[in-house]
Amino acid sequence: MEKLSIFCKNLYAHPEKPLREHLKNTGNIMRSVVNTIQFNVPDLKKDILKEVCYLIGVYHDFGKATKFFQDYLVESSLDKKNKLKNQKETKHSLLSAIATYYAVEKYLKENGIENDWKDFLLISSFIVVRRHHTNLISILDDLSLEDEEILKKQVDNLCSDYLKFLPHFEYVFDKLKTLESWSLRKFKLSKWLDKERGSLPSLILQLIYSILLDADKHETVLNRILERTCINSDLIDNYRTEMNFDNPKNDIDKLRNEIYLQVVRQVPKINLNKDRIMSFTAPTGGGKTLSAVSFAIKLRERIKNELGYSPRIIYCLPFLSIIDQNAKVMEEVFEVFSKKKPTSDILLVHHHLSDYSYKTYENEYDVDESEILIEGWDSEIIITTFVQFFHTLFSNNKKSIRKFNKIVGSIVILDEIQSFPHKYWLLFREVSTSLSEYFNTYFILTTATQPAIFEFTTEILEGKGNFFQKLNRTKIRFNIDREFTIHQLAEKLIGELKDISKNMMVVLNTIKSAEMLYKLVKKELINKGFEVLYLSSHIVPYERRQRIQLIKKSPEKKFLITTQVVEAGVDLDFEKIIRDLGPMDSINQVAGRANRNWQLKKGEVEIIRLIDENNKNFYSYIYDAVLVDCTKKLIKEEKEINEENFLSYVESYFKRLKDIISNDYSKEYIECIQHLYYDKIGNFKLINEKEKIDIFIELNEKASEYWNKYQEIVTQTQKNILERKCEFNKIKSEFYQYVVSISSEMSNIPPEINGFYFVSKDKLVEYYDSETGYITKKGSMIW
Repeated sequence: MEKLSIFCKNLYAHPEKPLREHLKNTGNIMRSVVNTIQFNVPDLKKDILKEVCYLIGVYHDFGKATKFFQDYLVESSLDKKNKLKNQKETKHSLLSAIATYYAVEKYLKENGIENDWKDFLLISSFIVVRRHHTNLISILDDLSLEDEEILKKQVDNLCSDYLKFLPHFEYVFDKLKTLESWSLRKFKLSKWLDKERGSLPSLILQLIYSILLDADKHETVLNRILERTCINSDLIDNYRTEMNFDNPKNDIDKLRNEIYLQVVRQVPKINLNKDRIMSFTAPTGGGKTLSAVSFAIKLRERIKNELGYSPRIIYCLPFLSIIDQNAKVMEEVFEVFSKKKPTSDILLVHHHLSDYSYKTYENEYDVDESEILIEGWDSEIIITTFVQFFHTLFSNNKKSIRKFNKIVGSIVILDEIQSFPHKYWLLFREVSTSLSEYFNTYFILTTATQPAIFEFTTEILEGKGNFFQKLNRTKIRFNIDREFTIHQLAEKLIGELKDISKNMMVVLNTIKSAEMLYKLVKKELINKGFEVLYLSSHIVPYERRQRIQLIKKSPEKKFLITTQVVEAGVDLDFEKIIRDLGPMDSINQVAGRANRNWQLKKGEVEIIRLIDENNKNFYSYIYDAVLVDCTKKLIKEEKEINEENFLSYVESYFKRLKDIISNDYSKEYIECIQHLYYDKIGNFKLINEKEKIDIFIELNEKASEYWNKYQEIVTQTQKNILERKCEFNKIKSEFYQYVVSISSEMSNIPPEINGFYFVSKDKLVEYYDSETGYITKKGSMIW
């Protein structure tokens, strides 16, 4: 053992990162994070969780103190290093997990902790360490030990002298020498979970796992976690004063001002211990974004003063198309208030195309550091997608779960909540109720069409019905008894617009139907003096943005043909809208683009029913039949609905829907959550779409520039994969402005170059139409 003793003098967790320093720092970070979170679990004190997490932190890389791992770490030859990496003796997570289990066991024994959660804490400690380099799997499949001979070899080659600084080390080391007594084999976890504990055990395990993953990343790359930042609770009040919003000059601005004042006055009335699931139901165009965020910031200040902690604000939206729009509003709020742009620690935009650049007023972090901070939601206000949020709640993926600890104790605004799939209502209700009850997480569900997810919520806009009744901007007219073909709809539009000078929009359910209609009416409408525009997801995001700006700013009369990409949140205003039949909430959302700013006496939304050449309704390619049938029954006797009655119709629609929807999907995932079947939880998909492929379109000179940069990055063979990924992250946001996602079933697929399907400038005519976007050749109904 003399050689081993000499070898153990300098051990490392990572190149140039001493193992002792890494373990101590990770443990301290975990302890400090638990200290800041809110935790109201009966029979489980936060102090116990704090010490358990500290032990997890200081033991999570225990297995790196073997000669096998250290040989791998210092090896300079890449070939030899790869061979060593793949050897079982080099793996460290399982040995570290067993050591962690024994350390936690000793702590609980010494402190006489024998409550109902004791065995679960032991199992959780083992699992999170065992899986901190992989993803979670079903817990019952993860408790046994494999390769016990390998474990014994690792223990024999453990630098025990180096590890004596660890708490309870002597106890742990003695236990490791007798692994045949491994106690997890005997523990009946499934019986314990069957005692109607709901989602709480899973949430606790996810929290511990998240804190370990986050602390490990922060310590490795940054050596610390960032200090929190203050936000002035009068931020949006000051912005509104500066912009003169509190001195309205027309009816719609007066209404927005009333809504804002009513909402912020509600903050002192909230019961901080009971009113944790709230709703904010206001008419479209009612200024919900600023009102909701101001409410959240003021609520945060009240929580800080009364409960002693500052919750983060997580603002979630269903569509990428409206994230940038809302983020710009918030950036402007901060700029007006502080005369400078908000830094990443104050306001962070995060989705799969986010810019990987993280800055504070003191520092600009490199790409590697930025990725840790952005993916970990290290900010006071996070603007993100439903996909990012819900795939953090319902996941087995370590990258997704890492930010779960930022959700705990936060204020979550779910904007356009009607977009959340009804099949998951019960699932969300189960988990959000536990998060609010046990972890002080506050939810604000914001929309003009509030779904019936919860039996009861605290509405923060008192007298919401009065605000809907004050509005008389729009009427919805139903014309669904008759069927329209695309050609018949084209004739109808051309005929109606002969003597009309209106901005008009037609919203269809499929890309195919929208494209066909555009080609049929474009020439005639141009001849009648219209600026004719087309939008769908087959147009690159760069061009979609340009067209939306043109619609907003051009003084010409405009005619827009589009799919549902404009339905929720996009700030457009038309005198008349025609929409193909869909669910009631979608109809109401699109009605919010008609006479949005109340400049006409009344706007009109006409609902038609469009059929294809096989006499099949176009809506059937997109929507669940239950949703449309529910809508048809609701409007069976109606020919027209005025905006003042929209609220009652939408509420009736969601009540009907709640009574008839199937909860099978939700019940399946609730069962998995309650029994910790994480590999099955990992199958959760918020959006069930057919497989798609990403295609880069070399549309213009800027696109060429980003494509060439991409080629330079992927061909830099002197850099490893991680380094090349970091380089790509610098341009990813701009690069994806020229990418469209197309069904893999399409026959018109371009060649693949270095991992991306690519349409070059000289091939645009074959693959990309400058007006309607990607050219598909298969006759399917594509959304």
